[in-house]
Amino acid sequence: MKAGKSPLDKVLGRLDDLDEVNLGILVQRLARERKLLEIVFDVIRDGILVLDGKGDISYANIQGKKIIGLKDNQATQVSLLRAAPEIARAIGIGHGKEGTQAEVIVREMEISYPELRYIRVYAVPIEEVFAKQVEKEEIGIAIIITDITEDKVSLEERIESERVASIMDLAAGVAHELGNPLNSIHIHLQVLRRNLDLERKDQEKSKKSLVTCINEVERLDGIIAHFLKAIRPQTPDFKKINLLTTIEETVRLKKEELSAKGINITMEAGVREPLVNGDSEQLKQVFFNIIGNAIEAITTKSEIKILSGLEDRFVFVKIIDHGSGISKDDLSKVFEPYYTTKKSGNGIGMMIVHRIMRDHGGDVGIDSKVGAGTIVTLRFPRNSERSKLLESNSAADIK
Repeated sequence: MKAGKSPLDKVLGRLDDLDEVNLGILVQRLARERKLLEIVFDVIRDGILVLDGKGDISYANIQGKKIIGLKDNQATQVSLLRAAPEIARAIGIGHGKEGTQAEVIVREMEISYPELRYIRVYAVPIEEVFAKQVEKEEIGIAIIITDITEDKVSLEERIESERVASIMDLAAGVAHELGNPLNSIHIHLQVLRRNLDLERKDQEKSKKSLVTCINEVERLDGIIAHFLKAIRPQTPDFKKINLLTTIEETVRLKKEELSAKGINITMEAGVREPLVNGDSEQLKQVFFNIIGNAIEAITTKSEIKILSGLEDRFVFVKIIDHGSGISKDDLSKVFEPYYTTKKSGNGIGMMIVHRIMRDHGGDVGIDSKVGAGTIVTLRFPRNSERSKLLESNSAADIK
């Protein structure tokens, strides 16, 4: 099936039949349409770049020039690799290959010139249908660049807003959670009083009630301790630390629990020293909670595997268990305050993990399947990009 010809193709096909006057009218019309398109592109807030088959910029709108630092007289026939090497490398130009690569690319990245920005790059090859006579390697690329710096910089404000909302949820949860053990304590204290009033010789029931009261008081203490940690988080004391050392210290704290359930922990390091900027004590709490969850999820002798390595801009750690797993419904709620599937859980641990990782500029992801196990992935920034971006807003430097 043949593709239909565009109106322009039809007009150009009759050029030989046009006289000088009509040819002049056609040229003026085309010029007006080009000018209109340029005006439309220039009012778009996103940057638009068009590259030819050699990787040179053949068109750039106003925002595109601004983002990559081009002056008006440099707008065209400038190599993207020379004008914006970071963007060029991101879309596959400058890796020992000449010209453009015909593939669609979407990427968020940081650029440092002409100023520090975070951008989202969408690059798509110009369809071959518009260049039938051109070899594949000569096909150009259209690039749309969105400046997302403002969203990144306002991250701290959104975090603070989320923290306030979380505190409100926590307060409601604490009020609810405190009620259950207090009611239990009250009932058992009444039993104790009746038994003591009767002065029975058999004090077994009284002993059980006392034990229950003590356990409930300890549970209350745990709830309050976790609550205080959640609403009064400490500012991380950033230092250069080795994640493997931190993990090993945490595993030693869990040694008795691991031995009791016959669980073996193996560690595989993709890099000898996965160094990050972080607070060692807070990160121990992260690993303590996650490894603790893995231990509780395992019912028989099994293994917990901890993998570490490097990605493009992150150091990652994966904690893998072959335990009971988490259902899809529960998986979407694991970071919510006071949501737990464990009989003795308080529902705050993973929320604290999420907050600590966020304060470290990282993130946490969970992949799980019921009956198969769970993989928790922690990612830490390698070069403190988040702190560099926010330093203009008087954020503390991470050293």
